[in-house]
Amino acid sequence: MPDNRAPTPIAARRYWRRNLILIAILGACWAALTFLPAYFARELSFDFIGWPFSFWMAAYGAPLLYLVLIGIYARVMNRADERPPEDDAGRSG
Repeated sequence: MPDNRAPTPIAARRYWRRNLILIAILGACWAALTFLPAYFARELSFDFIGWPFSFWMAAYGAPLLYLVLIGIYARVMNRADERPPEDDAGRSG
């Protein structure tokens, strides 16, 4: 039976702080994945399965890794949503 208690304001703030930290980390990963291969594309001039590696990264690698980032976010947030609200009674600060 699910726990229908509403989270306290402190628990809600903690939940959203964790969510924003996760979004910031995954956003930084997204930015690195988007801009770093493009920046270093000239150095990635070897062939991979008959195509230049920079083409492979842009056409196949980056979109697949974007899906991985989305999967990570969904899994972490599903676990956070399943976690019961923390009881802040008796806690100070």
